[in-house]
Amino acid sequence: MKSAVLAGLRTRETDQSWAQKLDEAALLCEACGIEVKARLTQKAQKGHPRTLIGSGKAAELKQSCEAQSAEGVVFVNELTGIQTRNLEQEIGLPVMDRSALILEIFARRARTRQAHLQVEAARLAYQLPRLIEGQIHADQQQGGGVRNRGAGETRLERSRRTIEKQIRDIRVELEQLKLQQAVQSRRRRLSGLPRVCLIGYSNAGKSSLMNALLSVRSVAPAKQVAAVDQLFATLDSATRRIKLAGRAEILLSDTVGFVRDLPDFLLDAFESTLQEIQEADLLIEVIDASDPQWEIQHEIVMQTLRRLHALSIERLTVYNKADQIPQWERQDGILLSCLTGQGMDALIGELLVRLNLSASLSPEIGDEFSAQVGYNEDERGE
Repeated sequence: MKSAVLAGLRTRETDQSWAQKLDEAALLCEACGIEVKARLTQKAQKGHPRTLIGSGKAAELKQSCEAQSAEGVVFVNELTGIQTRNLEQEIGLPVMDRSALILEIFARRARTRQAHLQVEAARLAYQLPRLIEGQIHADQQQGGGVRNRGAGETRLERSRRTIEKQIRDIRVELEQLKLQQAVQSRRRRLSGLPRVCLIGYSNAGKSSLMNALLSVRSVAPAKQVAAVDQLFATLDSATRRIKLAGRAEILLSDTVGFVRDLPDFLLDAFESTLQEIQEADLLIEVIDASDPQWEIQHEIVMQTLRRLHALSIERLTVYNKADQIPQWERQDGILLSCLTGQGMDALIGELLVRLNLSASLSPEIGDEFSAQVGYNEDERGE
C-alpha cells in the first residue's frame, strides 16, 4: 500500500503518550513509503476480541478510508490473526499492525545474507501464531462435525510444522554465519584494539556519528556508511577501524536502532547482529538532543539493553544535533553536532581517556601514510 489511515486503540495512555505513539507510527509509515492520510483513535478499557476497535468504529474506519482514498490501514496496536482478517473483511482493504510494518521496513533495508535470513526468521515467527488463529477460525466456519474439525486440525498441524521447519533451517544457516562471525570477532580481539559500539534510538544519528569520525581523518567516502533521515535506516551491522590520534585506534560498530515496544521475536531474530553490543568494551549512546522526547527514548534504550543483558557495559552519552538547539545545560555527556563537527574533539579526547589509549598517542614515522591507506578497514565480512 502507498497510503493508509493510521488507527489505534487507546486504553490507559495519557494524551502526550498516545500522541507520541501515533507520531512514531507515522514515521514508521514514512520509512515504509506509506503516506498517512488520516488518523483515527478508539478509546476503551480493553480491545474487542473480534476487531480490536468494535464494529461501530470499524465502520467509521471504513468511511474514513473511502473519504481519503486510502489504500489500507495501519494499526498502532498489535493485532491477532482473527482481528486482522475480520477488519480486512469489514473495511475491504489490507490491514497491517505495527509489527508487520516494522517487518516490512526491515525486509526493504536488508542487504546482507545474514540480514535477509534474520528478517525471514522474524517474519515466520510473527506469522506462526496468526496462521494458527486464522486457520482455526476458518475451519470452524466449515461446519460443526467431528469429521470437519479433525480435518481442520490436520491442516493446521501441517502448516505449523512447515513453518517451524523453515525457522529451524534458517537458524541452522544463521548459526553457520555466526561461526564465521566468531572467527572475525576472534581476529578483532587478537588485534588488541578496543571495541566500541554505537547504540541509541532509531534515527538519533549513529551512522552520522560514525561518518563524522571517519571524516575527521579524511577517509575515502566509499568507507562511510549510509546515513538517512529515517527510522531503521541502518539494519546491517557495520564495523570500521578508526584512528583517533597518533597510534590510538579503535574498532567502531554501528548497529540497528531501537524503538519503543520492539517485539521480542525481532530481538531474537537479530541476536547475532546485536551481539556486537554484548561484546563491546564501551557503548556510545547517541541521543537526538533536538527531539523533545529524547528522555523517553533514552529510557527505551536502557530497557532494551536490560533485555540484552548489556547494562553492565560502560557507556558514554553523546547528545547529537547541537546545531539545532539554542542552549544545553546538561553536563552528563558530550554535546556535539555530526553536521558541523562541533564537539568532535571533545569526543575523541574522552574516548582516549575512557579506553586508556593515552599511552598510544606518540606518533611514529609512517603514521600519516598508514592512516591514509590502511587503518579504515571494513570488517563486516560481507
